Amino acid sequence: MKISLKYRIAGLIFILEAVMMAVVLWATLSYTINSSVQQIESARQVTLNIISSIARVALLYGDYDNIQGYVEELPRNPGILSAMLADDRNIIVASSDLSSIGKSLPTLKNNSDISWQVTSISNPAGVLGTLAVQFSNEETNAILRHALTRGAVIAAIGMMAIAVFSIGFGHLLTRRLGTVVHAAEQVAAGNYQVRTGLSSHDEVGQVGQAFDTMAGVIAEEKRSLSRTNEELEQRVEERTSKLQEANSEYEAFAYAVSHDLRAPLRSMNGFSDILLEDYGDKLDETATGYLQRIKNASLNMSQLIDDLLTLSRVNRAEIGNQPVNLSAICQEVVDELSSHTPGRKIQVDIKPDMQVQGDPQLLRDAMMNLIGNAWKFTGKTENPYIRIGMEKCDGRTVFSIEDNGSGFDETYLDKLFVPFQRLHTNQEFPGTGIGLSTVMRVIKRHGGNIWAESRTDSGAVFRFTLGET
Repeated sequence: MKISLKYRIAGLIFILEAVMMAVVLWATLSYTINSSVQQIESARQVTLNIISSIARVALLYGDYDNIQGYVEELPRNPGILSAMLADDRNIIVASSDLSSIGKSLPTLKNNSDISWQVTSISNPAGVLGTLAVQFSNEETNAILRHALTRGAVIAAIGMMAIAVFSIGFGHLLTRRLGTVVHAAEQVAAGNYQVRTGLSSHDEVGQVGQAFDTMAGVIAEEKRSLSRTNEELEQRVEERTSKLQEANSEYEAFAYAVSHDLRAPLRSMNGFSDILLEDYGDKLDETATGYLQRIKNASLNMSQLIDDLLTLSRVNRAEIGNQPVNLSAICQEVVDELSSHTPGRKIQVDIKPDMQVQGDPQLLRDAMMNLIGNAWKFTGKTENPYIRIGMEKCDGRTVFSIEDNGSGFDETYLDKLFVPFQRLHTNQEFPGTGIGLSTVMRVIKRHGGNIWAESRTDSGAVFRFTLGET
């Protein structure tokens, strides 16, 4: 339960003041009651002393008739109920109650309403007798009731006064803090123009002034940030416009590459085939070699154009997100590669039912490049194999494509995924140097990572993850 600081301060003041008032009131009432009781006791003692003096003479001379008159008159005094005088044998010789004369002095008991005061009367020769006076406690009880009633009234009035004072003082202490809290809530709600207006030199005033300074700084920073955001939005719009223009130019270029550049290449390749087929027997070996080189160059250029267009599509295509059976895609790629090299014998192991989330076409492009590389670099290996698997590692699902091909030198690992960077010559293994760059773009766009391990002539293993980000 949330309790306001104002009421907590008021409660603390109330408790302290109440304790102090209780102590003072207790001390005052105790003094008043004790003083009154002492006065009553003193008056009683004076009465006893007077009667004891008269009774001593009567006991010495046996003049009980004279003392009887005094004893009978005692109950007429306020606060005295009865009195008895006994001789040295404890036989009552004078009493305010005539029926008790001649009897033994009874056991005297006190209670809340009465109290007996017994005085032994003696002289140097010994004990002469006993004087017992019964006093009423009504006056003492009345004094006590009056003191308690007055104390209760004073306490009630004092408690109310303390409560009013405590709440008022708590409000006075927290009123300016409430101003600071209200201003802080306004700033939190986005009103940076609010100020506390506190100017006193005490701690609360200093807090208010520091808050006003802070609010001014925040307001200025907010204005500056707003200006910066407007400038950034303008720059983003300008750059977006330029990017759209560049994309349009790129699309036009891609169209030109796809159509205008392919046509001459197809012509070169087609006429080279015609010359080799129709006039090959009329050409010497050197001319035939030149034609073959022209044909290979046109094929390489065509492949380079295809790879560039694939890389462009990977970078620009909207990525899908759907369940994909990666095992099925890998099998399709292997079947396609096998159809292109029907005489090739290679052992391929694919872990079944590897399910992922992603874009099926982009993932197929990546698998075509990774498996295609393994297929290509095991071309000169005896008993070649390719293993495509999946395993859990540190809570991640890691996919791998391993082969026992020619491998590569890990010294050049930093160049492996850079476009147009090749670790083998075209004479060793043909290629464009774009395939692994395409793979990395696909993996990154799927929120994953890719890395490789290898040693020269000891094969290579490519590992990658998907959907980490």
